Parts: sequence; structure tokens; C-alpha cells
Amino acid sequence: MDKISIINLKVPARHGVYDFEKDKDGMFEIDVEIYTDLSKSGNSDQLSDTVNYDEAIGVVTKIFQRKDYNLVEAVGEDICTGLLSKYSIEKVVVRIRKPHAPIMANLDTVEVELIRTRK
Repeated sequence: MDKISIINLKVPARHGVYDFEKDKDGMFEIDVEIYTDLSKSGNSDQLSDTVNYDEAIGVVTKIFQRKDYNLVEAVGEDICTGLLSKYSIEKVVVRIRKPHAPIMANLDTVEVELIRTRK
């Protein structure tokens, strides 16, 4: 299966379970993998035959910023649902990183990954 990847999209938002996380934007990092057959667009060379990356990034960003979620798992679920309902795709993988997570540990980031397929 073919894949379109959006890598390290940076989006400011106020997601978190603690009140202080909702006081100011934190920068989140998002990866999206969209699995679909790209043979039609590969042969036609027409944007209308594929997933428009700019549009898909807009969908992800709009969902990510439309409300303050407690959990990145919840916003990730909404992103998966939104992409699967908008586009004729087979599978989507969404990774969300929160490098500023309030965790007392020596680490670079925390990340959740959601994998959803068309039912």
C-alpha cells in the first residue's frame, strides 16, 4: 500500500490535564501517515486524484486547535476520525509528541501513536 507522510508538523495548543498547561500554548509535534492507493494520481498527475497535503494539514491543524483536550490520545482519535471520514484512505497513523510534558525525567519527548483503519 502507498503512503503519504506529514512529518513533524508543529502546532501550538493547550492540551494537558493540569491547569497550568492550559494557561499558555505549548508546541506539539505531529506525524501523520496516510495509506491509500496512489496509482491513479501517479498516472494522471492530477491533484484531484490524490490527498491534497495542504488540505490534510489544514484538517489536522483545525482539529488539533479547536478545543483544549486533556489527553493527546483524545485529540489523536479525533484526527484519525476526521481524516478517515474526509478522504478515501485505507489507514491512518497519527503520532503526537509533547516535548514539554510536565514529567520529572531526563527524556526528549513523550509520544502517543494511534493506528486506525477504515471499517
